[in-house]
Amino acid sequence: MSNLTWPRVLGIPLLGVLLASSALASLEPPARADAHDSAPARVSVDFGLEQGGLSRPERYNNFGNVTAWPQQRPGDVEFFNKQGLHGDIYRVWLSSPNAPAEDNLFNQCDLAAGTCDFSRLDAYLTQASTVSDSVLVNLNPTDFVQGTRPFKDLQPLLELMVGSLKKKYPRVKYVEVFNEPDWQFHGQERKQGRPADQTTLQPTGLYRFYRPFYEAVHKVNKGLRRADRLQVGGPALMFMDPKWLQPFLDGYAADRDPRKRLDFLSYHSYLKWDDDYQVPTLYSKDLRVVGSDRATVRAWLKKRRLPTGIPSFVTETGIYPGPSFDEPDPKNDYLRQAAGLATYGYLYAGQPDTYMFNWCVRHRVEERKDQLVTRNPGGPATDTFTPYGNMMLMQSKMKDTRVSAVSDGRKGDAGEKGDNGVYAIASKDGTGASLMVWNWQHTHADSYRTTIDMSRLPSKLRHGPVRQRMYRIDQTTSNYFTDPARAGLQLVDEKIVAPGTTHTQTVDLGPNAIYLVLLDPA
Repeated sequence: MSNLTWPRVLGIPLLGVLLASSALASLEPPARADAHDSAPARVSVDFGLEQGGLSRPERYNNFGNVTAWPQQRPGDVEFFNKQGLHGDIYRVWLSSPNAPAEDNLFNQCDLAAGTCDFSRLDAYLTQASTVSDSVLVNLNPTDFVQGTRPFKDLQPLLELMVGSLKKKYPRVKYVEVFNEPDWQFHGQERKQGRPADQTTLQPTGLYRFYRPFYEAVHKVNKGLRRADRLQVGGPALMFMDPKWLQPFLDGYAADRDPRKRLDFLSYHSYLKWDDDYQVPTLYSKDLRVVGSDRATVRAWLKKRRLPTGIPSFVTETGIYPGPSFDEPDPKNDYLRQAAGLATYGYLYAGQPDTYMFNWCVRHRVEERKDQLVTRNPGGPATDTFTPYGNMMLMQSKMKDTRVSAVSDGRKGDAGEKGDNGVYAIASKDGTGASLMVWNWQHTHADSYRTTIDMSRLPSKLRHGPVRQRMYRIDQTTSNYFTDPARAGLQLVDEKIVAPGTTHTQTVDLGPNAIYLVLLDPA
């Protein structure tokens, strides 16, 4: 979360492969746990049962604000592009409360002169446009909500800002309104003891500040080709809170302006609060809480006779909100973040019209969120992924069409470990087949010896030799914080196999370990 400051009390602890054919080359024996210590699990993959296009969460990402490691950003952009992690949408911050006032675009546009000065944001926006096909700009009208600037100036100022942005940076396509307004203007004040009816903003007042944004976007779009037109949405809530999102939708449904538009709904996924904002419940206790998000949103839209296809943008996700942690030494938390975000991706992948954004390339202050190694005695590392970054790189190597992959290695609904255990996602395309399998344990310690049964392999893999490559992330592999010399995504096994229509292998998954298996014609 970008503007979240909590007491450190939230930081207390919260909670190899056996092949059936000869090897051409073996780079490293697959990691194994003692059978005595591992529970059995089975993953059944049916490559003949297609499930549509594979969700690509690695292509939806965030930069920290303009002040977050600007010296590293040009090299980071080049590295992500070279690694195959060019984005579909990157989210950037143009009015971050954690950046100086002179970096706030609301202060860089002169309404009387009709000009905007992008000099302090130019490199930032250019780099985002280089690493992604489109850019989402977050604009938070703090001064207008707090009443320090006149509300009547908001719409014309936005028209100038958004029009100037689109003209100078054509890849800007999405305008996200607010960033966690439920926290910034209400929840934080409630946590500090202010009565609910005396906070800066009430849920029923949120939509009033959204209207000038869609009005401005409408006017800017009138001068653009249809393919270049901007989309606008929000309200980027701290969590999918019905106390805030439903009144926002009520306001939109009641709005009779024919120009109104809500191209996407956005919110964040870390935690939820009680009504008084005193007690947080972190989603990492059981990530399955997000599994019904889209069904809930669709029901809210349908109830108000709004289009049920308005997409959900989950513009921040993570298992460590604010400054929270599981262990003060972050070494183990880095791996937990990687497995946790893989699990988020799995849970959102099954929900239509839902786009999960990763958070983030390099965080301004919180190291557990970093995709690139940043907190180093010698300073930020160059071209070096954390386990989280390596997990995203795994995702980028997956094939395009999702197929059925069913695991029996999870706890089901039993107790606090209900979401823990073995997850799998598989895919195929004309070049071959792929499978990611991981053991989400969070702070638990169960290991699994997992048998993977693959059936109805693609026809190109049934005849002739197949090259099988296996990559692994765990506490000792593809993990800078254990072995800086082997921080990159490690190819731990490569073999030539002859699977036919079926193929079986076994992997040993320690806590939060992740495997990627690739099968391609040799």
